[in-house]
Amino acid sequence: MIVRRGKGFNATKRLNKRRSQLGAAISEFGPALFLMFFFAIFPVLDMIVAGYNYCSCVALNDLQLREASKLPRSQADAANGPVKLTIPQRWASSIIGGFSGTSQLPETVVSYSAKHGTCYVTVSTTCEINPFLKIPFFFGVPGIGAPLVTKISNKRVMETPLNYLR
Repeated sequence: MIVRRGKGFNATKRLNKRRSQLGAAISEFGPALFLMFFFAIFPVLDMIVAGYNYCSCVALNDLQLREASKLPRSQADAANGPVKLTIPQRWASSIIGGFSGTSQLPETVVSYSAKHGTCYVTVSTTCEINPFLKIPFFFGVPGIGAPLVTKISNKRVMETPLNYLR
């Protein structure tokens, strides 16, 4: 067995022995853990929750669009109607909407278009989602330190084209 002896090998061995005896490795663990949590784990957790919140807002938009395609135009576009008020209130009181992180009811815009004898309804829902954990180091980053504003828009053919005129 050949053992290399030189200044570099012994100096490294002595340095490692000294560090372990002094406890220097454990003193580096605290700051490293702090940096890992605040710059890696908490932002990733916020992004996972923001993805869930976005999916819940998409589900709300789908519910509103399904109802708007069935209703007459006057009811679907009414400010106190089922599309703009009742469905968002029920969504907010459910588990999916309650965990979505929205502080106020989403804003909804209903518009109509007709092409080649087919009537389409478009529902646009704007949600303001608050972050799950507000991290003080990321002040202006949407979804981590600031509210995330999402606008979901979807289009569907009206089930009864005569409702376009009502």
